[in-house]
Amino acid sequence: MIYLAQGGYLLLILLIPLIFIAYWLMRRIRRKRLARFGDPELVALLTPEVPRRKGWAKLTLLSIALLFFCIGMSRPQIGATLKERQIKGAEIMVVLDVSNSMLAEDYSPNRLERAKLAISKLVDELQGDRIGLIIFAGESFVQLPITSDYVSAKIFLNSITTESVPVQGTALGEAIRTAIRGFTSESEHSRAIILITDGENHEDDPVAAARDAVDMGARVFCIGVGSPEGKPIPMDGGLLKDKDGNIVVTRLDEQTLRDIASAGQGLYVRAGNTEFGLNPVIDEIRTLQDKEFQSVVFEEFDEQYMYFFAIALVFLLLEFFMSDTRNRRSLFGRSGRTLAVLAALLVLSPAVLSAQSDRSEVRAGNRDFKKGLYREAEIDYKRALIADSASVTAKYNLGNALYKAESYNEAELYFKDLGDTLKNLSPSKASDYFHNSGNIALKQKKYQEAVEAFKESLRLEPDNFETKSNLAYAQKMLKDQQQNQQSQSQQQQQQDQNQQNQDQNQNNDQQNDQNQDQDQNQQNQDQQQQQQQNQPQISPQAAQQMLQAIEDKEKQTQDKVKKAKALKEKSKEKEKNW
Repeated sequence: MIYLAQGGYLLLILLIPLIFIAYWLMRRIRRKRLARFGDPELVALLTPEVPRRKGWAKLTLLSIALLFFCIGMSRPQIGATLKERQIKGAEIMVVLDVSNSMLAEDYSPNRLERAKLAISKLVDELQGDRIGLIIFAGESFVQLPITSDYVSAKIFLNSITTESVPVQGTALGEAIRTAIRGFTSESEHSRAIILITDGENHEDDPVAAARDAVDMGARVFCIGVGSPEGKPIPMDGGLLKDKDGNIVVTRLDEQTLRDIASAGQGLYVRAGNTEFGLNPVIDEIRTLQDKEFQSVVFEEFDEQYMYFFAIALVFLLLEFFMSDTRNRRSLFGRSGRTLAVLAALLVLSPAVLSAQSDRSEVRAGNRDFKKGLYREAEIDYKRALIADSASVTAKYNLGNALYKAESYNEAELYFKDLGDTLKNLSPSKASDYFHNSGNIALKQKKYQEAVEAFKESLRLEPDNFETKSNLAYAQKMLKDQQQNQQSQSQQQQQQDQNQQNQDQNQNNDQQNDQNQDQDQNQQNQDQQQQQQQNQPQISPQAAQQMLQAIEDKEKQTQDKVKKAKALKEKSKEKEKNW
């Protein structure tokens, strides 16, 4: 299939018949002028070196060169935009810790940025494997579902910060279970989870989650980020402190990560400054059974314009070496000047083509968008960004196409930071941009951001009824969300208060139990002494039974104390924000 990336240049071919008509008129006028000097046959005898038919031959060669030059400028390409093919590989789910502890500067510049760089290099080395991305702290989210689109993977990776997850902490077990749910049904036993964290688990049981992953056909590999001696956490120009005002020092918990890797039948590697540790993990993943996946992939067209330019150059050279006279050649006549001009065009044409490429792809994307072919439009706009990564139009249109395709998170990435630029270019388009940004925020349930975006849109176009309606809806949803959060906060406070009261009651019960035990022991001792005085001595077997009863009672008391301490420690864990 032949595709013309810039077919408009073919219109230049219409100049060729006009050139022939102009040349014919020029020769006719020339003959009339010569006729004024005398008989045309006599004039021909007086100018024997002037050719009669070479002019037409040279013009034909020049026209053929122009024909192929125009075809080359239209950028004929061979290939297909979308192709469904079978690929082999494993499904790899990268689970990245984005808690505040990842800001520690064991690495340059910090743990999180060093991990992102290593993952980016990993994506560059993948061939046929599919990759997904989970981010977690106190909660876990799917940042990128399993895909073979490595370009999107790197785009999503670059947007990750410690603020990507609102709840702080380190819930390793929940992150592993989220990764398990993210695998497709096609992969079966070709699954791998790469957990990148400092291992400071504050919430749950990651070892049990790793065993669950094995049951689902996945192996868990752990990469420890940090140092055993620990580092403080930079935060807001200072160092992060706990609720007691002490500086938090975050340490690598290698034992936990070894236990997770062992339970997950994987491998534990401690990240270094030069070798992050992904290479041995990938080598181990390569031992997994490759699985064939049906995948729709984008294939770039093969450019063919250079062949047509070469043919045009051949005809230009033929025209150049065909002399204007019968016996002499002019190396610097009109043909030479013509050749120089067209040669310069040949040299400059790649730069011109590159400059126009992004506009052509944007127009192609616009056509697909109007037809409702949002996936094809997405590909066209991404090709435009390859040609010009700073194209505001391509980013804006790509965000709209992704919104229509319900890829809201990715749409948000391309929509970021376009508002000020669009305001300078076109207030009307800027209003549409903020309107669409508000719709994206609504779909993500980010109601505060949606309200701000709709307000900004109305500042530019105050009479837009649809924006006003969306703003009213966003404000209502924001109010409901705030009320729910307030209600949940009150419920949480009530639960915390109940828990404190329960802990206090347990402590009181323990103290009472201890006092009762002491009184009972004293009474037993007094009774024993009285019995010893008034009655004969008891047998050794009876004494042993009494001693065992006392020990059992003491053990029950100690169990209650331990349980209370465990509940108290658990409540403290929830207060950690790193």
